[in-house]
Amino acid sequence: MQMCARLCLMIFAFLALALTPSSSLAQTVDDIVSRHIAARGGSDKLAAIQTVKMTRTVASGIGTTLKVIVFKKRPGLMRVEQGPAEPGAPMTARGINAEAVWDLVQGKAVPRQPQLAAESREVEGDFDGLLVGWREKGHTVTLAGREALPGGETYKLTVTLKSGLVRTIYLDAKTYLDRRHTGVLNLPNGRRFDITIDYDNWRDVDGVKFPFDIMEERTGKEPVVTLVTYTETIEINVPMDDGLFAAPVK
Repeated sequence: MQMCARLCLMIFAFLALALTPSSSLAQTVDDIVSRHIAARGGSDKLAAIQTVKMTRTVASGIGTTLKVIVFKKRPGLMRVEQGPAEPGAPMTARGINAEAVWDLVQGKAVPRQPQLAAESREVEGDFDGLLVGWREKGHTVTLAGREALPGGETYKLTVTLKSGLVRTIYLDAKTYLDRRHTGVLNLPNGRRFDITIDYDNWRDVDGVKFPFDIMEERTGKEPVVTLVTYTETIEINVPMDDGLFAAPVK
């Protein structure tokens, strides 16, 4: 009789444990992404942003310092201007518009090949972040578990973009903000890097959080490249004409 009672008690305890929600087991991709969006400021505040201008200083491991200005406008327009961090120094531009993804080569706008262009549109041209509206964008997201990084635990998400490019995104398990992205960066002329990008110093700008410090390491056949980005200002809903994103005509 006692043995039967003990057995029933053990079964009851097992069932109670099995039915108790566990933070590690109950988490789903949708739940994590929802918390991520909320941590950024929420869907409504993100959607209210139509343009963003970011002024940054980028330092490389070889002692070069660049001034970088990024212009973005919904739904997928982008222009980057960069040059030496010296007053009056000339800036070189590249951009994304409805017609092309273009780079300036010897003063002439050169469009990227279709696969590279698709990858650039999905990564650089993305306005809200890869996880926001990922289904509508045609991406696939899977939860690959949790992983400890310097600074604490993260959720590890594998994002396969519509173009086929794969990014691994690590979200802080407490704040749900981006801690690290890893993947492959393909550039014109067959250049290819394995990249690790770390995000830090998240600040509130008009109710939406942005990372102000970014460290990127590029490895591959070429020498290792380390880029440290310090964001000086982020301006929201600055008027921008679509012509800003057009490729220069020479």
